[in-house]
Amino acid sequence: MRIEKHSNSLIDYNQPLSFVFNNKAYKGFKGDTLASALIANNVLYYARSFKYGRKRGIIGAGVEEPNALVSLEIGGRYTPNMKATEIMLYDGLSAVSSSNPHSIDFRAMIKPLHRFMPAGFYYKTFIKQKVWSIVEDRLRSLSGFSKAPSEIDEDVYDHIFQHTEVLVIGGGAAGMSAALEVLSSSKKARVILVDERENLGGELTNEFTTDQTATLWYQETKERLLKYRDEAGSRLKILTSATAYAWYDHNYIEVLQTIGTGQSMIQEGVQSARKVLHKIRTKEVILATGAHERPMLFETNDLANIMLSQSVRRYVNEFNVVAGKEIVLYGNNDSIYNTAIDLRKHNVESKVIDVRASGVESDIVLEARNLGIEVFQGFAILKAKGKSRVTGIEISKVEMQAKPPHWKSKWRLTGDTQTLNCDLLATSGGFNPVVHLDCHCGGKTYFDENSQSFLAQKDRKNRQLCGAVNSIGFWKDAIADAKNKAQLTLLSLGEDNKVNPQELTNQSRNYFNVDQFFTPLEILNKPKVFIDLQNDVTTLDVSLSIREGYQSIEHIKRYTAMGFGTDQGKTGNINGIAVAAEFLDAPMSEVGTTTFRPAYTGVDFGAMAGRELGDFFDPQRFTTIHDSHVNSGAEFEVVGQWYRPWYYPKDGEDMHQAVNRECRAVRTSLGMMDASTLGKIDIQGKDAREFLSRVYTNAWMKLAPGSCRYGLMCNEKGMIIDDGVSTCINDNHFIMTTTTGGAASVYSTLEMWLQTEWSHLDVHLSSVTDQFSTVAVVGPNARKLMKKLCSDVDFDSKNFKFMQWRPGTVCGVKARIMRISFSGELAYEINIEANFGRFIWDEVAREGKEWNITPYGTESMHVLRAEKGFIIVGQDTDGSMTPMDVNMNWILAKNKPFSYIGRRSFSISALKSEDRLQLVGLLTKDDQVVLPEGAHIINNKGVSVGYVTSSYYSPALGRSIALAQLKGGLSKMSETVLVKIVQEKQGLKEIPCEVSSSVFYDTNGEKVDGNE
Repeated sequence: MRIEKHSNSLIDYNQPLSFVFNNKAYKGFKGDTLASALIANNVLYYARSFKYGRKRGIIGAGVEEPNALVSLEIGGRYTPNMKATEIMLYDGLSAVSSSNPHSIDFRAMIKPLHRFMPAGFYYKTFIKQKVWSIVEDRLRSLSGFSKAPSEIDEDVYDHIFQHTEVLVIGGGAAGMSAALEVLSSSKKARVILVDERENLGGELTNEFTTDQTATLWYQETKERLLKYRDEAGSRLKILTSATAYAWYDHNYIEVLQTIGTGQSMIQEGVQSARKVLHKIRTKEVILATGAHERPMLFETNDLANIMLSQSVRRYVNEFNVVAGKEIVLYGNNDSIYNTAIDLRKHNVESKVIDVRASGVESDIVLEARNLGIEVFQGFAILKAKGKSRVTGIEISKVEMQAKPPHWKSKWRLTGDTQTLNCDLLATSGGFNPVVHLDCHCGGKTYFDENSQSFLAQKDRKNRQLCGAVNSIGFWKDAIADAKNKAQLTLLSLGEDNKVNPQELTNQSRNYFNVDQFFTPLEILNKPKVFIDLQNDVTTLDVSLSIREGYQSIEHIKRYTAMGFGTDQGKTGNINGIAVAAEFLDAPMSEVGTTTFRPAYTGVDFGAMAGRELGDFFDPQRFTTIHDSHVNSGAEFEVVGQWYRPWYYPKDGEDMHQAVNRECRAVRTSLGMMDASTLGKIDIQGKDAREFLSRVYTNAWMKLAPGSCRYGLMCNEKGMIIDDGVSTCINDNHFIMTTTTGGAASVYSTLEMWLQTEWSHLDVHLSSVTDQFSTVAVVGPNARKLMKKLCSDVDFDSKNFKFMQWRPGTVCGVKARIMRISFSGELAYEINIEANFGRFIWDEVAREGKEWNITPYGTESMHVLRAEKGFIIVGQDTDGSMTPMDVNMNWILAKNKPFSYIGRRSFSISALKSEDRLQLVGLLTKDDQVVLPEGAHIINNKGVSVGYVTSSYYSPALGRSIALAQLKGGLSKMSETVLVKIVQEKQGLKEIPCEVSSSVFYDTNGEKVDGNE
């Protein structure tokens, strides 16, 4: 409900807003979040839990909220799994619960069976049972929360690269103070101040109701910061509604800023970015990220209207809303009294239950009593009463018994229980400093007994901690702490400033007098004591995981799914650690925390992509012949960003029919292919031969000008990384070709060797892939066509031999003509300047009509090369194969004066094992069955011993062929193996195959000279 207005509220009552939630209309005001507006409208239920389908309400007020997940808007602006606590209200907002609490839910219907569904239930019950195939689809349909978007996102997102000397993360009292201190003490340091809320101030705004000095300090500090921000040549940038979600090495931090929540971002025809991803490089970081409150543990602590105490306080002070009338505050620290006092000042009555024993009351406790607030000290809540929302509580007196060692205490329930009525229960079990970012790039945490929290490591280079993240609770102490850390930051930057540290109060490290974690076994062993509200992880789940042998907190987390949800355990994981410590009878410091990894909060995929999507996602590369391919009706595939013709279907043809026709044309008459996409590297210098000899495994020192040679390239581990043909232009000039997809990586690898290891070699590399177009003329009649196209080259087979090249003029265009074949047939490659590519292609097609010349694409190229057993690096090899594994020992030079890359590794015994995967051919017993690529080869025990790398139907042979990696395959010729095929929803099928040579066609290489 909405309570009376007050001056410190962020609500603008002059701007009413209308919105829809779960198909029902509501009213709110400018300044509301969706959560505060729903509380004002007395909405109780927001979602259902993941495992049991229990109705859940809001417990938090910010990023720590685990329950109130909603899907925002529809169509192109649909955004799933957003937290109602972070969505700023706007007029026309439309949202639905990610899991509707008002619908019939299968998980809730089987409530009597929940006791039989502990942690690990699905693994144990289904994963090895035949019933799994029956229930799998149903269980998967229950997973997740919001539905995934199905329409194209109509919004745009920007990336901005920022550089600064100091990045302050957190805009509360500590962050504001730190930023102002840096700016006022330095004349050159730039500062970026980041805060996840829409307004600066953080939790300090809660103090405005009771402490006028807090209001005055905030107003003055904000004015000074805005003045720095707005001045000419400003050294300050303030990013609000911005979350620093990832911290990487070298102080690179990513910040996601929300410009618009879900409303249309188009104004006057101009579309602005919904979110901006700031990629920030900074020299120094000041973390002022604050702390999250953790709840208390008791039975059925997940009922709606059980909230965190600080969240209730924030809703009252910032938004003028409260979720109940009969309020009970429960905890183990003084913060619950602050909430009770603030409620009282807004004429809302409450009771306080404090597990700490009476007798040593702090000033805040006495103030609460003086205001007439009823206080129960030395009492604990055993159970919350109610069906789906809290209607009352059972309490009992408690005491703590000392038990050695000193870090351990046992809580004991004493006395009879009594019942109190309430419709809102707010709890506080202490505070968890937000150390997540500090841990993203290797920071460690330690458990601090004084504040009963895990703190970031004290000393780290280029980083300072201040405020609540440093366990400083009182706002005045946080300001002083921030000034001290700002001065240390300037000192680290080399600023000539004197450090004059300000003193903090004696109680600064545990300002709220947080007592030890309240974990009595009488409560922990009860059912439905929830730790992770989103995933329904209970204390009994933690107990079960420990009994089953999972002692590490990392293993306990994964066994129970604790902290797996969208809040990443911000409210529950530390309680989970305390529960594990109780069951393990170990100190919290020994149990430790789970690992914090990026991202701290959810990040939109659209924001990650920015403007780099659609045509901008990946460069589209086209050869100069592309338009001719389009006119010929080609289908394309993307290879290394190039759009290569895949096949050229004629009317009524499918891919297989088109490929068979293309392959037959190449084998029987004449085909043509666009080979322009092959990587081309121009290599020049007096040491060019020596360089090639070092990077290729075979000999290059005697290759004559006018000749070409196939080369195989390995890395230093002896594994094949690329292959191709290189051409000797003259003694100091070579043209290397690479695979299409490997062009960039090969070029960078060669440059790396030249610049770091062989800088003394006189060699210069230039990438010329885009400078030349290549038209391949392939087939028995290729020589006849070439004589027609080019009159100044002698194409006689004795004068222009295989693996040679000649300069010539093709259709009036200067060209390099290379006699190279990747099909085993007579073939010539015409290399011309790229601008002439389409002209030459069209001329070849026109002049070749006499022999019914047929353009063919990459699919036919693969069939033709596979028939000859030619490998494709990256398809028939996988980065773990040596030349010996592909039966290419013949290409390994033995007498080079200087070794080649990878040769030394060949002496490793593991690379000589006869049981290595080796490339072989496979012939199916049924010659019409084409094996699926990737299918596994199994032995008689059903164990995988290899897999199929390439598989096609060969028109020339009238049967299927395949290449495969098989353990010890070169010694298993003619043996029969089984290839197992997984057919979806239809079980398994085993296909018998004969191991054969990888060369299926023209085994003696007689076709390479054509018809002669």
